Amino acid sequence: MTNLLTQFIAYLEAERQLSPHTVRAYSSDIGQLQLFLGEQCGLPSSIDEIEKPWSQVNERHLLKFMRSRMAVDGAASVGRKVAAIKTFFTYLNNRHGFLGNPAALLKAPRNQRHLPVYLEEEEVDQLLDLGPVEDVLKLRDCAILELMYACGLRVSEVVALDLRNLNFADAVVRIMGKGRKERLVPLGKVAARVLKTYLEKRPQTGAGAGDALFLNARNGRLSARSVSTLVKKYGLVAGLQKPLTPHALRHSFATHLLQNGADLRVIQELLGHSSLSTTQRYTHVDVKRLLEVYDKAHPLAADEERAK
Repeated sequence: MTNLLTQFIAYLEAERQLSPHTVRAYSSDIGQLQLFLGEQCGLPSSIDEIEKPWSQVNERHLLKFMRSRMAVDGAASVGRKVAAIKTFFTYLNNRHGFLGNPAALLKAPRNQRHLPVYLEEEEVDQLLDLGPVEDVLKLRDCAILELMYACGLRVSEVVALDLRNLNFADAVVRIMGKGRKERLVPLGKVAARVLKTYLEKRPQTGAGAGDALFLNARNGRLSARSVSTLVKKYGLVAGLQKPLTPHALRHSFATHLLQNGADLRVIQELLGHSSLSTTQRYTHVDVKRLLEVYDKAHPLAADEERAK
C-alpha cells in the first residue's frame, strides 16, 4: 500500500501538476484512510501484494472512515478528503486496472458557507495609509498590501512572484495560480508606483532566493506565514475592527469589483477560478445594489402604468 501511495503522489506532482500544498494534503488524506482501514476495518496496511488491500475496500469502509473524520474535522476538510479519495480510486482504475470504484458515490458534506471577512472601501483606504515609510522593509510591506488588494492575489501567489513576473510596460503581473494555471492581472497605478519605489531600494537577493520579488530581512524569499503575519499586524495598526487576513484582501478585491459593476465572468478570470460557482462564493451584493441593477435592466421595472 505504501508503494502504491508513493506512485500516486508522483502522479499528482508530475501529471496532474497539483500545487505542493494540495499534494501534501491528498497524501495525508490517503495516509489517514490507509491507517483507518488497518485499525478499524481489519484490512492489512503493509503486505507484499500492494494492490490487494485497496481492492478489498468497499463503499461501507469509506463511509465509516468519513463518519469518523466528521467527528474531528470540519466539513471543508472532510470535503477535501472526499476529493482526494475519489482521485485516488480513479487513479487505481485507470493506472492499475482496478475494477469498480467504491468512491464513485461519495459526496462531500454540506458546508455552511459563511461570508469571509472583507473590508469596505473606506477601510481599505485606512489600511493602506501607512504614513511615512522609513525603511525598505516597511516599503516592501506597503508594496505587498497594495499589490494584494489591487490584484486579488492568493498569499501563495504573492510569495511565488519573481521579478520577471512584473511587466510595467503593459501594466500587468503574470501569476501562476492553482494547478499551474497562468493568468495576467492588471497592475493598478498605485501598486505599480509603490512597487517601482520598492525595487529602487530593494537589496540583492540572497543565496537560494532566486529571482524572488519580495525578500525577508535576510534577503531570502518571503514566506506565506510572514505575509499573513504582516497583513494581520497592519490591520491592527490601522485600527480595523475585523480580523485581517490575506484572504480578506482578496475577497475585498472581488467584492469591490462587483459592487462597482464588473462582470462576474471577468472577476472569475482575474481571481483565477476554474469554476464560476467558486467565484460566487467570493462575492456578494447588498439589496440596494440588486435593486439598482434591476431598475436599470428590467424592461418593466419602471413601468408606472402597469404598477397602478
